[in-house]
Order: sequence, then structure tokens, then C-alpha cells
Amino acid sequence: MKRLLNKLGELFVNLTQEEKEILRQSVLIIDNGYSWLGQLNLAMEIIRDSFPKAEISVLTFPERKSNLQKDFPTFNFILPYENLRPKRYQVALQMLKMRRKKSDFIILFSLDITPIIVALVFLKSKVVLYNQWGQWWSLRLRVVNGVFKFGYIKKKARFNLKNILKRIGLFFVLLQLKDKEALKHSVLVIDNGYTSFGDISCTIQRIKESLPKAKISVLTLRQGEELKDNFPDAEIIRAGKCIIKRYRIARHMIRLRKNRYDYVILLNLDITPVVASILFMNSKVLLYNQWQQWWVLKPKSIKDYLITTPQFIFNVIIFVYLLISVSWIFLKRLFNIFKLNNFSIKRT
Repeated sequence: MKRLLNKLGELFVNLTQEEKEILRQSVLIIDNGYSWLGQLNLAMEIIRDSFPKAEISVLTFPERKSNLQKDFPTFNFILPYENLRPKRYQVALQMLKMRRKKSDFIILFSLDITPIIVALVFLKSKVVLYNQWGQWWSLRLRVVNGVFKFGYIKKKARFNLKNILKRIGLFFVLLQLKDKEALKHSVLVIDNGYTSFGDISCTIQRIKESLPKAKISVLTLRQGEELKDNFPDAEIIRAGKCIIKRYRIARHMIRLRKNRYDYVILLNLDITPVVASILFMNSKVLLYNQWQQWWVLKPKSIKDYLITTPQFIFNVIIFVYLLISVSWIFLKRLFNIFKLNNFSIKRT
């Protein structure tokens, strides 16, 4: 039964092996062109400390690039294409051109509505705002039941078309004050009780190497005190009771879906946590196995099925052809044996 479920899972989930730096982040900083350079430098220093192994890119303007590049020579600086028109939308248009290269984090320095729309709707990355008062805010689209709940009190501004459009845009965007917590990752490690402490410790160590400020939680069936002694820096979550013990982990994962974890890391391919993480967690799902290999789990897209369907049909045709050929040869052989037997009987 277990093997059958695993085979069925392969029809709906893609499992691909990735390189060791899978937790390495990519960060895109959007310079609006009129933020104070001192504020921009301070924010970039904080970002560099929060993502020591990240690939950090800065979308800025030519007149500001030379000043920023002196202090941050390892950053990748991107200039908007000058021929993009209208000029005031050059940053947003350049972001649209970069949508294929998805960034894990997008850092904004103003509430310009066009970059916000591009970041949230088209790039679908984690968006953070750093404002002139040194505050870090997380931005995301409101869910339907939260459209009329306001999470951000805007400073008074002039009554003009630009500010009216900004207010309308922010009606659909949820802003939450997070301070530096906005740059921290939340990681959930799934321990079903069959993994050794050594493997769990190795997993946590790998996470800290790439994401030193990550908040790590371990969902487990074991006793909390035993794990706390081995992993004092991690939050230990003991799975709640369930009539069927093997479903305890998956059931508790569904309860934790509101925590919006950035990563869910599985330590084996137990089918129930895989299903719960793919269907309910809305996180990036990874597998770190006993051979210290990183794998990415994703639900198969329509494109995957369109690619595999012709191959499947071709295989079915080949199978049917071979089946008919083998059956025909077998029938001919039976017929020949039957004729031979009848001829032998008549002669006798």
C-alpha cells in the first residue's frame, strides 16, 4: 500500500535534486532614485549582514551607481534601459523585464504604486519596505476577508491624483510593521521520529550556514525536552494527538499553515507530510536526505502534463503494438501445434 501511494505521488509531484547552496537567497534592492543615499547605505549594510551568502542585486540609476558601488563592490548593479518610456516608470518596466529571474526578496524604499504592483503581482516575491524613519515593513496582497482591515497608517499627504492612486493601491496591500524581523526567515523542519539526532543536527547546521538569522522550528513526535537539549536554538513543536498516529505530523502541519513558513524541510519522503506541505503550507518544500542531498518538491504544472502526455501516449501505443505482436505469434504457435496434433492423429 505504501509503495502504491508513493507511485501515485510521483504523478503529481516533481522531485529534482539541487546543488548544496539551495538555501542561498537572491535579493533585489529597488532604488527609487530620490531616497537619501545615507538611508540607502544603512539599509544595504543590514541586508548584507542578514544574507551573508545571498546574491544581492541593486536596481538603480547611473548617477547613483558610482557612489553605491564604492561601499558595496560585491553587489550586482542593474541600470534601467534608458529608452524605456515613460521615464517615470523605468524602474517598474525594468522589473517586468526581470520577472523570469525570480528573487526571494524585493526591498523597496518608497510606496510608489507601480513597483509595488509589479513586485506583488508579477514577480511574486517576498516584498519588504524600508522607509525614511528606519522602519521595516512587510508587504503582501490582502486576502478577501482582510480587504477592509487596515494595517498601515499613512502620513498625511497632499490631495492630488498621485496620492489618491496610492491610497487606492494600498487598499489592496497589507503592510505590517516587522522591523528587522521582516528580513528573517522562518523554517519548519519535519521530524517523523525515524531520523537520527545527527541528521537533524546536520540539517539545522546547514540552515544556519546560509540563513544565520533564521527562526527554526522542529515539528516532531518525540519528547520536547530531549530535543531541546540537542537543539537549544530551535523552537520545538510537539505534534498534537491523533487517532491514527502516522497522521499526527500531517494533521499538525495543517494547523501551522497560518505561520507562513518560508521553507518546509522534510527529512524523508513519508507520503503524508509531503501531501500536507504541498497542498496546505504555501511554502518552498525541500527534502534533505541522509546522504546530505538537497531536493526540491513542487506540484506538477499543466505544462509538465502536456510534456509527459504525448510520451505516455506513445509508450501506450508501443505497448499495445508489442502486445498484439506477441499475442499473434503466440496464437500462430498454438494453431501450428493444433494442426500438427490433428495431422498426427489422422495418420495413425
